[in-house]
Amino acid sequence: MEKNYNANAESRSDLSCSEASIDLGVLVYIDNRKETVEEFHWLYKSMIFSNLFLRSRIIAVCHPDAINLLPVDEKLTIIPSTPYLERNAEWQGYAYINSVGNFVDQSVFDECKKYRFILKTDCDTFVTPALLDFSPSGLCFGFGAYAYEEEVRWKLSQCSLRWGFPHSGLHNVGASVLGPSDHVCNFLTAQLDYCNKLIKEEFSNFEGAWPGWCKNVLTMYAGELALRCTYPQQCSLGFLDHFPSATRNIGSDVLHIHAWHTNQYWSKHDFRAGKYFDIRSDQIDRNTLGGYCHWLAQSAIDNVVNERLTR
Repeated sequence: MEKNYNANAESRSDLSCSEASIDLGVLVYIDNRKETVEEFHWLYKSMIFSNLFLRSRIIAVCHPDAINLLPVDEKLTIIPSTPYLERNAEWQGYAYINSVGNFVDQSVFDECKKYRFILKTDCDTFVTPALLDFSPSGLCFGFGAYAYEEEVRWKLSQCSLRWGFPHSGLHNVGASVLGPSDHVCNFLTAQLDYCNKLIKEEFSNFEGAWPGWCKNVLTMYAGELALRCTYPQQCSLGFLDHFPSATRNIGSDVLHIHAWHTNQYWSKHDFRAGKYFDIRSDQIDRNTLGGYCHWLAQSAIDNVVNERLTR
């Protein structure tokens, strides 16, 4: 039977942010990995450069051992949180669950209630100045890339029917979500529910292989099912999680860029491997999605602040 995930929507829409102009919370989970902490600084620098702190604050749900590695900034609210997989034996070895499970907690939802909108995203992302004036009416996502095989689409339809609702045919829902705070909290609650259903009923003794039905992208499957159960008629795909391409310029239709796994410029793996070491900052074209990410990842925080002030 389909569960009502909107039952607490009214209570979650009660705004209590002390500054009326601060209406956006950026919700992110930070694990105690060197790479994840580095990536969080990319997101943080992009918020500085894009002036997003004029309307937003960061809600950092953070592994206790990583807290001291974050910037000291009053615009960060840090919520210590032991990884979900360490508290739930069935998730051992599947770290992706932390980016869902660690958010579904009353302390996190209470913080989200202080904002009109929430952007839930990953650390390896970059916001752009276009987000400064964007106000969603429903849930906005990027595009995922997990359901191009017919087997996967069929399995998702079968799961939804088995769990009490027909599938609407909407596939490849992205990892990040932006929308009214109550909508995002309800979506995350549903997503975790479907993560747990999938691990028990589909992947308890089955791993699968990409690009077929595969445990490795279980959280993405759960996001699609959660959207169907919450706001299937109040959603838009394509606003978030853009690829860091060097052939596309940043425009008002690019709110958010995700450093996906890619072998093309800009690649976070090539960046870490030192393959862009010879490119000076003044040679980077910040007007492109790839150049924007490259420059922010490479630049020190003080340089980003100075560039913002001189724009």
